[in-house]
Amino acid sequence: MGYRIPGAAMDRVSLLWRLRRRARRGAFCMALFCVAMGLLYAFCAENSVPVTDAIFGVQARTRAQPRAHALAKALRANSGANTKPIYVNPQNLPGIIPGDPRHPIPILSQLPSANGTPVGPDEIKARRRELGARGLLSWLLPRPLRWLLEGTSWSKRRRGSGDGGMGDADLFGPHGKLGEVWNEDMSTAMLGKRLRKVVQNYQAMNKYGVQFQGTSGSGSGHKLSGPELLCQLKERVVVTTLTSDLKPFSGLPWSSQLPPRPLTSDLGPFKSCAVVSSAGSLRNSGLGREIDSHDAVLRFNAAPTGGYEKDVGTKTTVRLINSQVMASDDHRFLSSSLYSAGTLVAWDPAPYSADLAEWYNRTDYPIFQQYQKYRRLHPQQPFYVLHPQVEWQLWNRIQDNMAEPIQRNPPSSGLLGTVLMMSLCEVVHLYEFLPSRRKTELCHYYQRFYDAACTLGAYHPLLYEKNLVKRMNLGPDMDIYTHGRVTLPGFSTLNCTLSATH
Repeated sequence: MGYRIPGAAMDRVSLLWRLRRRARRGAFCMALFCVAMGLLYAFCAENSVPVTDAIFGVQARTRAQPRAHALAKALRANSGANTKPIYVNPQNLPGIIPGDPRHPIPILSQLPSANGTPVGPDEIKARRRELGARGLLSWLLPRPLRWLLEGTSWSKRRRGSGDGGMGDADLFGPHGKLGEVWNEDMSTAMLGKRLRKVVQNYQAMNKYGVQFQGTSGSGSGHKLSGPELLCQLKERVVVTTLTSDLKPFSGLPWSSQLPPRPLTSDLGPFKSCAVVSSAGSLRNSGLGREIDSHDAVLRFNAAPTGGYEKDVGTKTTVRLINSQVMASDDHRFLSSSLYSAGTLVAWDPAPYSADLAEWYNRTDYPIFQQYQKYRRLHPQQPFYVLHPQVEWQLWNRIQDNMAEPIQRNPPSSGLLGTVLMMSLCEVVHLYEFLPSRRKTELCHYYQRFYDAACTLGAYHPLLYEKNLVKRMNLGPDMDIYTHGRVTLPGFSTLNCTLSATH
C-alpha cells in the first residue's frame, strides 16, 4: 500500500503552491501594467521626451525647455498694467541645469580618460552603464523588444536623426559641427531640432522689456575684428558695482552694508588672472597647477575646489554668484564655508532699462534680502553687487555683433565674470568656456548631469557669447584644443585711439 499524505498536509502544500503562483502572476501583471502605463504616458503626455528617457534610458534631454503652459502663464502675467510678472524658472519644471540662475543636453560622444585621450567604445559602454544610461525599467523589457523600441523611427527622431537633422549629441562627436575648435560663426541653424526649439522659445520671450535699437539680424554690417571688438567692449561696457550713495539704496536703513566704493576701486590691478568655468570638460584636465599660478582666480556660483584640486586648483580670489544660488536652500549660501574665500560679487537679472528703483522692487530672486542676511552674519567678508547696467551693456555688444536675434535674457555668469576680470587684470585666461578636446555634455565638473544646453545655451545667449569670445581670443587655436584656454587682454592694456565703433 503506497504512502498517503495526510489531508491537512496536502491542504497546506496546495495552499502554499497556489499562493506562490498567484504572487508570480501578480508580479508579472504589475510589471506589464507599469510598462504599459509608461509607454502610454511617454506617447501622450506633454513631457514625453524626459519621461521616455527615464523609462528607457534613451539619452535624457534638457529641462531648460519652457513648457507651453509656462510660457502662456508668463505672458498672461505680463499683460496687466499693474500685475507683477510671474517668473517661470524652466529649471524647476519637471524634466536641465543649471549651475546658473537658469540652467541648461549631451550624451558623451567621447569620454576622456585620465590622461585626456578619448577612450574606446567598450569603456564608453561601461561608463554609460555605470551612470545609469539604460533607464529605470529597461531591464524589465525582453532584449528583442528593447532593441525594437530603440531602433524605431520614433526613437531615432527623438535622438535627432529620424528627420535627417543633426541631433544635439552629434555636435559633440569627433566629426560634429563643433569641430576640434569652436566655430565663431555658430548659429541656431546648426543645432539639433530639440535644442533649436528650446532657443527659439526663449527668443520669443521678452520678460525684461528689451528694446534693442542696434543692427541685430541684418547680417550686412561690417564684421568687427578681434581688436575692434575688444575696444568696443572697453568703451561701451562700464564695469561697476552698487555703492551706498546710489538711489534708492542711499535712503534705505541698510545702505551702510553696501560698499562705499565700487569693486574696481578696491580690488586689483592684477597682472595675470584666471577665469575658471564650471564646465564638465575640466574633469581630468590636470589644469589645477596652471590655474593657481595666476595672480587672481575667479570662480562661479557653487563650484568647489575640494576634491578637484588637480583639475581646477585651490586659489579663489573672486567668486561671482547669481541670485538663484543665494536664494536656494540647497546651496546653504548663508552658512557654507565655500563662499567665505575671496571677494563675493552677486548679480541678478534686471529690467533692460537697468533702472535701480524698478529692479529693487522686481528682482528675479530675493538678492537684497539674502545680501543683508549675509552681511549681518559675515560683516568682514568683501561683498559687492554688480550694477545691472553691466549685463545689458554687454548684451547689447553681443546682439550688435551677431547676424541673427539672440535670446533677450542677460548674458551668462561666465561672460560677466570674464568682463569683470578684464577690468581688473592685464591678461585674462579663460578656461573651458570654449570647449577643448575634452568636450562633453557633462554640465559641471562637480555634478553628474548631462545636457548640451550647458555648452550651447538655452536661457542665456551662450552660443553667441562663445562666438564673441572666439573672435576676441589672442591665443592660438591649439591652446583652446588642448587646454580649453582663451587669452584675452585687460582693458587697461588696450590702445583704442581709433574708435572700434561706427
